[in-house]
Amino acid sequence: MAGEVQGYRRFRLTEDGLCPPVHFGTGPWSGPIEQARCAVDEAHVPPQWGCGCGLYGWYHPSYTGLGTGWGNVTAVIAARGRVILGDSGFRAAAARIVAVSLPRRIGPRRRSRWERVLAERYPEVSVHRSRRRMIRRHPPEDLSGLGIAVGPSPAVRYRWSALVLWLCGVVALCSVAVVPRAALTRMGPAEWLGVLACFLVWQAALVWLVCRASPPPTGLTRQEPPAAR
Repeated sequence: MAGEVQGYRRFRLTEDGLCPPVHFGTGPWSGPIEQARCAVDEAHVPPQWGCGCGLYGWYHPSYTGLGTGWGNVTAVIAARGRVILGDSGFRAAAARIVAVSLPRRIGPRRRSRWERVLAERYPEVSVHRSRRRMIRRHPPEDLSGLGIAVGPSPAVRYRWSALVLWLCGVVALCSVAVVPRAALTRMGPAEWLGVLACFLVWQAALVWLVCRASPPPTGLTRQEPPAAR
């Protein structure tokens, strides 16, 4: 690519810098431009089809919140060179870090320490104390010219649906407390089986929505074995 493609991804912020969540032992990103290295086969230059090598990124920031175990900070990156474009993300030969947002639930002393580490390791990277503020400064790019429709993750809709379904179930269960006891005692086995069936369906639907709302962090491209970093 002649230019750069903006994306979002997660990092694990350590005393050494911003480390990729996959292949954590490779160390942090260093220098102005990070070059991709394949952890499986050093014979080819990443990224390659049929391999998961390359520096990954999502087109939309909503995809970065799908798994809390995949890094504690969100970053904006700019990919360049050979880039394999997928439906919701990409893998690139090289990339640079543009901006980083620190976690919200950290104390002022720890925040100051992380800001000092980032200033020393990545002086050209802008550091934001709010993820929302960072995204406002660096909104998703319009990639319609490349045939890619950039949009939020469908998991967001599943999360809201799961919340609404859970609230409806809680309201229904609490409403049993206001039903007269005489009405409950007149219910036969068929009615109680119907109530049990409704409860099981509610539980199954809730579990399905939660699973859809928290998928594993895969699917960055159409072919994504677990070798990307």
